[in-house]
Amino acid sequence: MVFSHLLFLYAFLPLLMILYYAAKNASWRRAVLLAFSLVFYSLGEPVYILLMLGSALLNYLFAILIGAARSDKGKTAALVTGVIINLALLGIFKYAGFAVETVNAVTGLAIPVPKISLPLGISFYTFQAMTYVIDVYRGYCKPQMKFGRVLLYICLFPQLVAGPIVRYVDVEEALENRDVSAGEINTGIWRFAIGLAKKVILSNACSLASENMFASAGTTVLGSWLGILFYALQIYFDFSGYSDMAIGLGHMFGFTFPENFNYPYISRSISEFWRRWHMTLSSWFRDYLFYPVLRSKAMTGMAKKLKKSGHKAASRAVPTIIALVIVWFSTGLWHGAAWNFVLWGLYYGFWLILEQFVTDKYMKKLPKALSSVLGHITSPLIILFGYAIFYHESDLFANLGRMLGIGAASFSSVYATSMLYENGVLLIASLICVTPLSHILFEKLHAEMQRSWGIQRAYNVDRLIKTLVILLLLFICTVRLVGDSYNPFIYFRF
Repeated sequence: MVFSHLLFLYAFLPLLMILYYAAKNASWRRAVLLAFSLVFYSLGEPVYILLMLGSALLNYLFAILIGAARSDKGKTAALVTGVIINLALLGIFKYAGFAVETVNAVTGLAIPVPKISLPLGISFYTFQAMTYVIDVYRGYCKPQMKFGRVLLYICLFPQLVAGPIVRYVDVEEALENRDVSAGEINTGIWRFAIGLAKKVILSNACSLASENMFASAGTTVLGSWLGILFYALQIYFDFSGYSDMAIGLGHMFGFTFPENFNYPYISRSISEFWRRWHMTLSSWFRDYLFYPVLRSKAMTGMAKKLKKSGHKAASRAVPTIIALVIVWFSTGLWHGAAWNFVLWGLYYGFWLILEQFVTDKYMKKLPKALSSVLGHITSPLIILFGYAIFYHESDLFANLGRMLGIGAASFSSVYATSMLYENGVLLIASLICVTPLSHILFEKLHAEMQRSWGIQRAYNVDRLIKTLVILLLLFICTVRLVGDSYNPFIYFRF
C-alpha cells in the first residue's frame, strides 16, 4: 500500500486516527500504531512480513548483547555479527540474482539465477535496524529491553517503505510517550496534503510525459534531454512528496521525523546537491561508512606512511578519495542490483572528488556572482546526465550517446517539439515548484498579515487559507486517483 491510494486515504488513515486517539493511554496507542503498521506492510508484502519481524528481533537481541558485553572485544564481536547478518539478509534478497548474473557473464558459466522477489522497503528498514545496533555500540543510546518498542521503531508505517531513514536516538523518547497537540495535527495534515499533491498531481504527470517522450522522441538529442528532465522532476516530486507525507503522518502521531529534501535542484555544486537530496541517506553513509572507513587503521596507517615519505598533501587526499569511492560504490549498489546504478554512484563519486580537490579551488578565485552563475549552469547538466545513467538499465551507452549527439537521429523532431508544447504548462509549473519561491511568497504574505492585522487574526486567516488549500488539494487528488489508475511509485524498486 502507498499513501497515494484511495484505500489508505479514506479507510486506513481515518480508522487509524479514530482508534489511536480513542485509546486511553500511551500503551494502547503504541499497540494501535504497531498493529496498523503491520497491517500496512502486510497489505503490500504479506509473505515478507516475517522477514521484517525477524530482522527486528535479531537487532533487538544484538543490541542487548552489546549492552551486556563486559569487554570491548565482546561488544565488537556482537556488533560485527549483527551487521554481517543484516547485510547478508539484504544481500540474499536484493543482490543474489545480480551476483550470479555477473559471475555468469564474467566466467561464461551457466549457474541458475535465483528468482527472489525484492521485499518491500528492505533497504530502508535494514539501514534503520543497523543504525540502532551501531548507536548502542557507540554509546549514543542504551539497548531497549522492550521488544515492542524496537519493533515499532523499525516497522513504523510512515517511514517504513521509503524513508526518511530515522535514527533510533531521534525517536527514542517519542516511542515511550508522546503528546500530540492540535497544532501538531494541523501541521501534519498540511504537510501530508502538500506531499500528496506533489505525488498525484505533479509526479504522475511528469512520469507520463517522460515515458511518452522516450517512446516517441527519445532518439533525438532534444527528446533524450527532455525525457530525462521530466524523469528528474518525476523522481523529485515522487520521493520528496512521499517524504512530506511521512513527515506529516509523523506529526499526526507525535513523531518528529528528519527533513529529507531541501530544494536540491537549486544547488550550485554537486556536493551541495547531496546535502539537499535524500539527506537522511547521505548522512547515513557519511556517519556509518565514510567516517569509519576514513578513520580506520588501514587509512590512518596509509596516511602516516605517505606523510613520512614527504607526501603531505597525498596523506590527506588519498584516504579521503578511497573512502569516497567506497561510499559512492555502496550508494549506487544500495539503489539497485544493476551495474548502471553502480556506475551512477561512481559517477557522483568522481564529481565530488573533482570538486573537493580541483574545481573548488578555482571557483573560489572567481567573483562570487560569476561562480554562482557557473554553478547553476553546470550542476543541473551534471545531475541530468546522472539521471540518464540511473534511468537507462538497457542500452545505457547508446542512450547516453544520443544525449551527446552520438547516434541521434537528429537534434530535434516534430514529436519532441510537439510534446514539449503539449507539456509546456506542466514543465513551467514543475520548475517553479522545485524552487522555494512559493514558500518564500507564503512566508512574506504571512508576515504582511501579521503586520497589518496582528498575530492572532493573521493566525486565524492563515489556518483558514491552509484548510481551504488542503480541501482543494485533497479534492483534486481524489478526482485524479478515481479517474486514472496510473499511479507509479519509483522507490518500490529500492
